[in-house]
Amino acid sequence: MSCRSGPPELGGAAPGGQRAVIEAALRLRAAGEAFALALVVEAQGSTYRKPGALALVAALGPRLGVISGGCLEPALDELARDALAAGAPREAVFDTRSDDDLVFGSGSGCRGRMRVIALPVQPGRPCAALEAIVAGFEQRRPVTLELPALAPGLFERGNVTLRPPPLLLLVGAGPEAPPLLSIARTLGWFAWVADHRDGLLGPGRVAEADRILRGRPAAALAEISGAAVDAALVMTHLAEHDLEALGILSRRETAYVGLLGPPARRDELLARLGAAERAALGPRLHAPVGLPLGGEGPEAIALAIAADLQRAFNASEAPRAG
Repeated sequence: MSCRSGPPELGGAAPGGQRAVIEAALRLRAAGEAFALALVVEAQGSTYRKPGALALVAALGPRLGVISGGCLEPALDELARDALAAGAPREAVFDTRSDDDLVFGSGSGCRGRMRVIALPVQPGRPCAALEAIVAGFEQRRPVTLELPALAPGLFERGNVTLRPPPLLLLVGAGPEAPPLLSIARTLGWFAWVADHRDGLLGPGRVAEADRILRGRPAAALAEISGAAVDAALVMTHLAEHDLEALGILSRRETAYVGLLGPPARRDELLARLGAAERAALGPRLHAPVGLPLGGEGPEAIALAIAADLQRAFNASEAPRAG
């Protein structure tokens, strides 16, 4: 698993989220272009972004990523270009908690305080923070950066932790897969799709997938037996294949297992599993998968699934892989 671009034959739209920032940083570094990496290191009160949020300001190009709804971005650009000009980290505190800020400040209306550091990345010069973030994303593990080590003299204490984007596995490339893959990419998630039906795996249908696994559930899941998958969605629309996938996933540590289909179908499939398999799935199983948002059709179902995944990925009680 890598935070670098997926296989060239898959193509697809550019990703969003933290993933977009890291992939842009890798491209700029490979091209020998300078940029500044902006990192939110502290947030209090009501702030648009939280500690660990990233943005990037290229020396010869636009900014990628945000730390606010737009009101703080001009100051962020200035901070980043300051760091680039000095060749050293620069820090800023954005405080919008006072009433004066509504009239004389950013006018955001948010009541929060945010500390941001801009780290310059110059061609040919190492950047320990960037290397650590990239390594953590590629190895699918959280990365804790020590603030004093990032910018000696700027920070008195504290660390900030960044988590890699979630990895989503779709077991089945039915009608819900294309819109779900598109949403996942927009959010900056990694997404793999597995199916044995070649007609469902054409680039025109699953261009947003980062990896395609061709085979029935047992073969596909065996191929990625060591992968730290955050969520697996069982959605083949074939009862025997769904049953096969559920049985294997019951023996894996995937924190979120979703099953597409109505409650009656869920109950029939679970009844065919062994008692140990049902117990192992336990609270990890979300069936029917997705939040009850209403609507019908593949797009509405994909939205409902993505909404519940977003909730699960950001809930303290739902552990992430890595």
